[in-house]
Amino acid sequence: MKSKQSQTAFAESKTNEIPLLNRANVFEAGIFSWGIPQQTAKELTKHHTELNYAAGKLIFSQGSAADIVLWVIKGVVREICPNPNGTQTLVRLATAGDILGLADKLDEKGQWIRRFEAWTATQCVLAIVTRQQVRNLLKDMSPEELLALSERMNSASSEWVQYYATFLGLSYRERIEMVMAELGRKFGVPDSDGVLLTFEPTTSDFAEMIGSSRPVVGRVMADLIEDGEIERRDRKYILLHGGAIEAAVSEGSHIANGHVPPSIQPAASSRSTTHLQRQHRWGRQS
Repeated sequence: MKSKQSQTAFAESKTNEIPLLNRANVFEAGIFSWGIPQQTAKELTKHHTELNYAAGKLIFSQGSAADIVLWVIKGVVREICPNPNGTQTLVRLATAGDILGLADKLDEKGQWIRRFEAWTATQCVLAIVTRQQVRNLLKDMSPEELLALSERMNSASSEWVQYYATFLGLSYRERIEMVMAELGRKFGVPDSDGVLLTFEPTTSDFAEMIGSSRPVVGRVMADLIEDGEIERRDRKYILLHGGAIEAAVSEGSHIANGHVPPSIQPAASSRSTTHLQRQHRWGRQS
């Protein structure tokens, strides 16, 4: 029988292994699902430059030039929206295969600029291609393929609006349940007790993600532990077998390239009556 410490070490080693297997294919599969021809997707991943970043480094700031497209090859990136009142919102945690800068915009001069900031949460390897390289590849697509791509991207942006509209209507507990399920899909590995989260956001991260305060996050986490949804081991969270959050993780697969996580029904105080329900995801149909 493995000790709890050896189980944790094994889980962390698997987390380090899995993204190394074929990170380019994760990205290719995501953009191929948007309607981009497979050969075009392969060309896009073939002609790129890789950059290494230490943890805690700024990748790009709000309002900076958006003349390159980036995606994460290794590590975790925090995408942050600075707010006018001086606060900030953690929009998402991007990991292997995720594209950075999907929310870029055109300024009054017609130049592409960044809406958000991006900071490394861990040591990261990022791949970059220029917008001109992307344009050149898109020129080779047929009108039908470009129309399909436009329709899928319009659908994707609409679903993000629906996702956040739904999120704002949830209680703080329901929001944290949704966030924990998303973390389980992105950073969870199988464990004898459930799903072990090998990357854990800080309490401040959780507060930014749900639009609340650290004390509220602490109380909700305590309730989830008491209700048998989660537990702590060696300063990491485990989504416990039999809980509604772990069940939601099992229903879904790795979320990449902006796929919207499942929404949840209003939660009761017991794990036996808390249901997380699937919703459409970016580029796919449930």
